[in-house]
Amino acid sequence: MAQRLAARYYLGMLGDTLTLAQLNDDPDPYLARMRAEEPVCWVPSVQMYFVTKWDDVAYVEDHPELFTAATEPSFLARTLGESMLTLDPPKLDRIRSIMLPSFKAGGRSGEFAKGELRKMADGILDMIVESGDSSFDLIERYAQPLAAGSLAKVLGLDHHSFDQMWDWCCGLVADISNFEDDPELQAIGDKTKAEISEALEPFLAKSRASTAALEGEGGPGQVGRSAIDAFILGGATSEEIINNVRLMISGGINEPCEGIGLVAFTLLDRPDLRKRIQTEPQKMGRLVEEVLRLHCPVGTVTRQATQDLELAGVAIPKGALVSGVLRSINHDESHWDNPMEIDLDRRQGPHAAFALGAHRCLGEWLGRQVLRQGVEQLLARFPMLTLDPERPMIVSGFEFRGPTELWLLTGE
Repeated sequence: MAQRLAARYYLGMLGDTLTLAQLNDDPDPYLARMRAEEPVCWVPSVQMYFVTKWDDVAYVEDHPELFTAATEPSFLARTLGESMLTLDPPKLDRIRSIMLPSFKAGGRSGEFAKGELRKMADGILDMIVESGDSSFDLIERYAQPLAAGSLAKVLGLDHHSFDQMWDWCCGLVADISNFEDDPELQAIGDKTKAEISEALEPFLAKSRASTAALEGEGGPGQVGRSAIDAFILGGATSEEIINNVRLMISGGINEPCEGIGLVAFTLLDRPDLRKRIQTEPQKMGRLVEEVLRLHCPVGTVTRQATQDLELAGVAIPKGALVSGVLRSINHDESHWDNPMEIDLDRRQGPHAAFALGAHRCLGEWLGRQVLRQGVEQLLARFPMLTLDPERPMIVSGFEFRGPTELWLLTGE
């Protein structure tokens, strides 16, 4: 027993000095060491066990009776309210079944992706062309408004500006990733949470009245003008809709925005990949998957041990927070061949950039469409596009990691 305790203390030293600042700067070296030396690692700075290998995270996700999503404390619940990400099955199943159809190809997202997405992208690109700028920041000028506008349109919130949706996203993300309980970041999250409630409450009341009138005129075939209409029709309460719309704003804008930047950068930085996509355009979907796997814009899923237990030989006490590190399991050498390489011919199953199991992101289909079509329209409009060598891409973050700036030259 003494030897085991000594060994655990020694292994625990790996996380003892790790800081959130180091993870925000570049998490990969630390996560690689954890996978090799201590796959389940206590990190005092964030008061969590990091779980860094694929099979262990899959086990956590497959056993909600041992690892609950209803954690206490919860950054997610504090910022969003009770949402799909803080519920376990079967309670999760009801709200997910109401909200998922709108984000599939057969729902409002499919209508948008087929008939409106490219037009929206072209409209944003028109503004860049009309400005006459020979260089521009792809993230601010294109990726942010396209990601924010797409979600707003699907939800039925397009009466709010791109900038308003993006500001809400940033405010929520600030507190969701607030692992060190910075009171200033919490205040930003609280303010944003209240602003979204104030904006949605009267909108929901109007939408409920409109939906009820349409049902009286001919039934549900006349409804479904937006995802929020579908949520109402499915029986979701106003609180459930508001909380989960906050969730959708925090993740459904951030990930496709960062994905557009990362895929565009990859194609412009790797002429070999760009040439292959040009000759085999059907590989664009595979490129998107590989970029999401490699860069994984969303960092973790957090659970709480419901009892004293062991995971990968490590004792975890009841009540401890356990964080499955999605970025790490997407790089897990025991699960992937050459995980740090982009392989357009990879056939090793789905990645975890949209999480695993019952809590897998319900907006992943829409996110992929925004990302793929967004990059395709960008390159079609600017065929001579190149990276600006004077302004390298800036990437930061741990919980939400991606480019904050990506300056491009139009070549025109």
